[in-house]
Amino acid sequence: MFERFGSRLWSTASLLTVAAAIAAPAAAQQGQMVDFHIPSQPMGAALNSLSQQSGVRLVYPYDQVSGLRSHAVSGRMSTLEALQKLINQQPLKIVLVKDGVIALRGADAAGSQAALTPASATTAASSDGAAAGPAPEAPPHIEEIVVTAEKREQPISKVPISISAYSRAGMDVQGVRSVDDITRLTPGLSNISTSSYGGKTISIRGINSNTGASTTGVYIDDVPVQTRNYLGVVNNTYPLVFDLDRIEVLRGPQGTLFGSGSEGGTIRFITPTPSLTRAHFYGRGDVSYTNGAGDPNGEMGLSASMPLVEDRVAVSLSGWGSHTGGYIDRVSHDTGATVAKNTNSEDDMAFRGSMLIAVNNALTITPSLYYQRTSKADLDLYWPEAGTYKSWYGIAQPDKDRFLLPALSIQYDFPAVTVKSITSYYDRKDDRTEDYAPLSIGTLTGGAQAFVPGVNFHEKSDTITRQNNWSQEVRIASRDPDAAFTWTVGAFYSQSVQTYDQTEVDNIGDLIPVLSPHDDTESFYKRDQLPGHVSFIEHMVFRTTETAAFGEASYTFAKKLKATAGVRISRGHFSYTDFQDGPFVGRYSLSYAGEAGETPVTPRFNLSYALTEGQVYLSAAKGYRIGGANPQVPSTCAADLATIGLTSVPSTYKSDSVWSYELGLKQRLFDHKLAVEGSLYTVDWSGIQANVPLNCGFGYNTNLGSATSKGFDLQVQATPIRDLQLTAAVGYNDSSYSGTVLGATPEGEKTPTVLARKGDDLGTPKVQASVSVRYAWPVRSDMKAYVFAADQYSGPYHRTGSYGVNGYNSYTREGRATNTANLRVGVEYRRWDWSAYVDNLFNSHVDTYYYRAQAGGPDGARAMTQRPLTAGVTLTRSY
Repeated sequence: MFERFGSRLWSTASLLTVAAAIAAPAAAQQGQMVDFHIPSQPMGAALNSLSQQSGVRLVYPYDQVSGLRSHAVSGRMSTLEALQKLINQQPLKIVLVKDGVIALRGADAAGSQAALTPASATTAASSDGAAAGPAPEAPPHIEEIVVTAEKREQPISKVPISISAYSRAGMDVQGVRSVDDITRLTPGLSNISTSSYGGKTISIRGINSNTGASTTGVYIDDVPVQTRNYLGVVNNTYPLVFDLDRIEVLRGPQGTLFGSGSEGGTIRFITPTPSLTRAHFYGRGDVSYTNGAGDPNGEMGLSASMPLVEDRVAVSLSGWGSHTGGYIDRVSHDTGATVAKNTNSEDDMAFRGSMLIAVNNALTITPSLYYQRTSKADLDLYWPEAGTYKSWYGIAQPDKDRFLLPALSIQYDFPAVTVKSITSYYDRKDDRTEDYAPLSIGTLTGGAQAFVPGVNFHEKSDTITRQNNWSQEVRIASRDPDAAFTWTVGAFYSQSVQTYDQTEVDNIGDLIPVLSPHDDTESFYKRDQLPGHVSFIEHMVFRTTETAAFGEASYTFAKKLKATAGVRISRGHFSYTDFQDGPFVGRYSLSYAGEAGETPVTPRFNLSYALTEGQVYLSAAKGYRIGGANPQVPSTCAADLATIGLTSVPSTYKSDSVWSYELGLKQRLFDHKLAVEGSLYTVDWSGIQANVPLNCGFGYNTNLGSATSKGFDLQVQATPIRDLQLTAAVGYNDSSYSGTVLGATPEGEKTPTVLARKGDDLGTPKVQASVSVRYAWPVRSDMKAYVFAADQYSGPYHRTGSYGVNGYNSYTREGRATNTANLRVGVEYRRWDWSAYVDNLFNSHVDTYYYRAQAGGPDGARAMTQRPLTAGVTLTRSY
């Protein structure tokens, strides 16, 4: 295996070397003639365009550029001529001209190098083999990431909401490979394991639910891809982190611009746009080894963007694949002998292609296609009583998940407004196998056993989930972001069909006579198995449609005080059909149908005041998620329903909603060497959708009262000296039920069932924190060495309600804190980056998921933990 992945990595490195040799652009000089096409626009965007089209690096004072508007530049000329036309009669001066670099400053600035910021889209214009002497470097400063959180391009410090953003370069530094890594870095963001097959529930600021529609919006560019959760077994899937321009995490409800599902916030995975003027290449290869794993881990990927017809047509292509070695062994419960080693390996791949067609200077068309597949050979679960990283499951439980996302974006720039259309189709299929034998035995024995001596009982459950989403959005927005009055209006339509097919095959006929000596399958369940030893089948179809109109407008008073108001009016409709059959259902098959519809209104209000190098803001926003309908549970659950005073489950449940109130500050200090962003918030959550579990293995959704979530998030970045970068982030969240929620009173009882208790938390950590430091030093003129260290902490939480609440489990209630330390050292040589790293440096071993039945014996516990210590090397190339 080592030879195989070593060969793959060497092939990747060779490919990148060849690509560099044939595609690296030559050094651009200020005197060379270039065809420029730069419309009149905000000065910062115009300078970025000039830098991209010329290949010359621009360094400029961001604070003095903000608010200025450029002149249009069109035609063939030198870079200096174009720059002079661009800034004509504006308070900017050219203060430094050196091969490949131009520096600007404000006309009234005292010093020639004060507060200079590199153009955000530029790269130093030097080839690998040629340089005309070292270019002057900008003073140490915090880089700004340009985001589209308000559906228009803005520097992150200018967006009056709580947001974290990570560029591709920043994610490479942090070693980010998945949404779990983003979770560890982002205050207020949690991704809690909620099911035995590895499903997780992502939440922002404590707005957390593992059932129904998602509480967090998940977007790839402008396309929503979140999934409705059914019985905690269907979860969102997320793009694998390779060919991404950036990731944006928007905290707080985003219902006005992003609609249903963005109740707690939104995560956006933004892909790169092809360049019409320059070729860009990026490659990454990685080989690592996990402590205790049988196979090494390996990944390789390459992305390329290049103009096909300069200024008119460009294309971007990428491909990436990885293998993750397994470290969990399946062993026999009876003998302890190893049945299969390192079973939980994983193979993933992703491909993306996009094209940018500039029909003319106003009309652009961008078709794109994204494909992703993940293939896990087995679960990450182990059985603590069997030993660390040992599993007693009788069969492998693979999971293959893939999605295809074609999209078409069309944009037309009128002189005063931009019109944009986004059409998409999301096609996802998840095929999963689970071993239900321990669960069924636990159900039949009241949780007392997970295995029956002398019976080789096996139960294989195959589940296929399909999701097909059509979506269409059209929006019109004012073009000038620096105008006193800016606005966006739009319409949105989506239609989602989600199917769920499950089949359980077992030898229940061997088990029933042992547990109930006077019964066989037919007498015990009142019917025999279906052909093929099938005990249960289910076919369910969810259909959801949403139509919405939205708008948001801002007005700036005296260039300091900005007021924003927006609203979204939606019409959502949800329906389902459900068919169940087999002895586990009862004597007769079941067939149900239901529907629900609502018209929510989600407003947003924001008031912000511009500071010299930042802003303070106050906001109030509403978010919601659509309700739904419950399929009836089988007759075998009748006894469990009776314990909570029901004879059937409620047919529907309503939407829930939040009102969020936030006070925030964004400030840059000491010539942009220090950046501080923080916010205080309180969120009122009403009509909480939650799942009421039943011991028979089913459950139902209902609305369980209200909750309050209070807390703060704080992010600090500092570059006190050149090549020293410090970051820290901390989030505190206290989310709990505001009142006790009572259900029905069981027959023969005097008190009603407690479904939720006042003061119980919502199952997310109160404290999350991360710190990192990166320091680089020159080895020679074209080489730097660096060291990077990071530590991420997530506090304890509760998996179930407190004692006496339905679903309380003393064995599983307490979720422990986790702490992960990572270390990376490397060398940057021109545009190559080689590094060696260790993840989970101290081999921390904390159960991130734990299951054990209420009355479970010692052999019934199952757990999931952090991936053990992993060490490896990474090679990247970018130009």
